[in-house]
Amino acid sequence: MDGTQTQQLETRRHLTVQVAPRGAGMSVVKDFGIPMADGSILSANRYLPQMQGPVPIIMAMTIYRKELHEVHYRVFDAIPNTHLGVMCFSEDATFEGPDPAFWVPHGYGVIHVDVRGFGKSPGRAAPFSKQAFEDFRDAIEWVANQPWSNGKVALSGVSYLGLSQYFVAALAPKGLVAINPWDARTDRFRSDYLGGIPNTVMSRYIFENFTIPSLNDPGQADTLRAFTDMAAQPRLITDPVHAERIAMMEGLKNVTVPTLIGGSFSDQGKHSRDAFENYMRIGSKDKYLFAHRDGEWGAYYDPAGLALQRRFFDHFVKGVDNGWDVDQAPISLRIHRTRTAYHMRTAANWPIPETDYRIVHLAGSEQLAAAAPGESGMVEYDSNTGAAHFDMVAQEPMDIAGHIALTLWVELTEGEDTDLFVGLSKLDREGNTVHFLGESGNNPNDIVSRGWLRLSHRGEAPESKPWRPVLAHTALQPVQTRTPVRARVEIHPTAVHLEPGETLRLIVSGRSIQPADLAMGFEERINSGNHRIHFGGAYDSALSLPVIPASKSS
Repeated sequence: MDGTQTQQLETRRHLTVQVAPRGAGMSVVKDFGIPMADGSILSANRYLPQMQGPVPIIMAMTIYRKELHEVHYRVFDAIPNTHLGVMCFSEDATFEGPDPAFWVPHGYGVIHVDVRGFGKSPGRAAPFSKQAFEDFRDAIEWVANQPWSNGKVALSGVSYLGLSQYFVAALAPKGLVAINPWDARTDRFRSDYLGGIPNTVMSRYIFENFTIPSLNDPGQADTLRAFTDMAAQPRLITDPVHAERIAMMEGLKNVTVPTLIGGSFSDQGKHSRDAFENYMRIGSKDKYLFAHRDGEWGAYYDPAGLALQRRFFDHFVKGVDNGWDVDQAPISLRIHRTRTAYHMRTAANWPIPETDYRIVHLAGSEQLAAAAPGESGMVEYDSNTGAAHFDMVAQEPMDIAGHIALTLWVELTEGEDTDLFVGLSKLDREGNTVHFLGESGNNPNDIVSRGWLRLSHRGEAPESKPWRPVLAHTALQPVQTRTPVRARVEIHPTAVHLEPGETLRLIVSGRSIQPADLAMGFEERINSGNHRIHFGGAYDSALSLPVIPASKSS
């Protein structure tokens, strides 16, 4: 049913890795030991300014071998049109972590530490575990007490090097004064099981290409492979196997140090959602969120990203009066018009306080209408090959920025359960799809945002809001054939601008909306027969859109 025209897909590669030699004026110590509370020793590298007294330290703890960086980025050479951007760092950088060549000349020391069981740190490899974050706490407290440290420790890094910051900060280590988690997911259950659908490719892809090759003991590889087998793991969050991670999530409210979160709209399904969830969850009174739609690493290492990080650390770690507390809004985000064109917006909080949650209703003639249809209607498509779409043509300039909720009445012609893949796409005035960067930058031809739901997982958690469904995953709700059921789908946060005459398209399907699944995928789907989408009359199928006052272009 989708007759969308499509602009020329971007197929040109945009990935450059530039590695510079070590800069002058740096004191370097490789592979020294940091003692843990249980007597274990973790391997670390230290970079300090020469001819200076004690300095503040920026730390990162990695599961990817602290000496490696460029080789990991080269994994993406196999993706011909990857758009990860330009990464510039020195030979002393660690993958996804702070580069000493930038920070040391600005008066900081840098410490890279191998997580227990990885790189040159022996022991049982248990990433994402309480033990790993308690190790990080011990390392921070040890570093803060060294004569070359002034007692102040900050943290910085991307992905695993970001999520570990949240969980160790919740343990309140002595000496920790600020954190900078960048594109980091903390709710692994909800990203490993998107709407209850097992994301069978993503974790396995990451572990096979980055984590397992970084093990200290290769004999532990099969244990980690079992850890990444989402199809074999318990599907309800109440299972004891998930208890530790749930307890750690509940502890995020104890994060009270100043926090600068780097978030992206370009990584739906992996990192995007949690940047905003973590901002709302942590307890810090000094918390800031910068949201972009670039490749996650390019945004972390580019001059603008580094300048933002430095201003944050200078203010909260060094106490520099640089205007941060006056000039820096708690929320700053890029609202994209196209893949490369955007304007900046700032706000006092998240969700943006001025948000108007505008309800548009699924209606006949494949439309999204302001008024609910008086008569009921239905659209049917093959759950394995088809899709339905509903369009809203903008009548005025619109900035849509925030959480999106879809209420949907679904009927199955066969089977007892089904998978729903939902997307939002933008069309220009000629009906061509407008593409955006997605999947961390691996996909330059992505849509605006995505959502997922396995229908039996439609039960919602107490923290659900009208504008943001949160699934409970505590019990399965049966689905009866040929009986419409009501469900709400969380569409991950996004920021997009529409001009009058441009179209926002809602897509509902039983399979991933292409192009997708470059670094993630769903090998287990349970669809059969047709999906029937009901709307109008007694069926309140509708989309909640977070519309904020439109700004002028910039």
